Amino acid sequence: MSRKLSFEFDVEKFVNASAYLLERCPGVTKMKLAKLLYFADKEHLLNYGRPILGDRYIKMEFGPVPSRGYNLMKGESTAEDQELFDRHISVTGNDISLRASADKRHLSETDIEALDEACKRYGQLTAAQLSHFSHREPAWMNADLNSEMDYRLLFANRTNAAGVEQMAQDDQELKDALAESVFEEILESLRS
Repeated sequence: MSRKLSFEFDVEKFVNASAYLLERCPGVTKMKLAKLLYFADKEHLLNYGRPILGDRYIKMEFGPVPSRGYNLMKGESTAEDQELFDRHISVTGNDISLRASADKRHLSETDIEALDEACKRYGQLTAAQLSHFSHREPAWMNADLNSEMDYRLLFANRTNAAGVEQMAQDDQELKDALAESVFEEILESLRS
């Protein structure tokens, strides 16, 4: 079995994708935002072989939660990342509101397409409805509570995405091989 897919978290994309959704979807709370981002990431991964945010999703009681994004929502991130987040978004308890519009220069056309689709498909649902809906996701169902969800399971039951899944897996194997190669070079330089 191949390794889990992993991606690099992009704080600029997280902040701007969040601001973009806040501008377009009614009644966004922290929980609703987490679910909308999950469904947008899933949509983008299935169509283009990468998620928008690159965050790790954690199985929590009420559904998938982007790990580093959630830390930003709780005010528990690095000072630089938190300053960027706080410039665009305000969080009070579970309520979340927009301070500054999304800077679309940080979002690709396909990112915006997936965010629009998530807002269109799920934006009118409440946080509780989205939570209930997310519990049907194979990636959530097959993870342990408070553990990382497997991106590969987002492809479950999607035969039309097999080529994209293979592309994402090939990219992961290349990243792993490059990381191993760099690690070996570092070890060799330490030995000399």
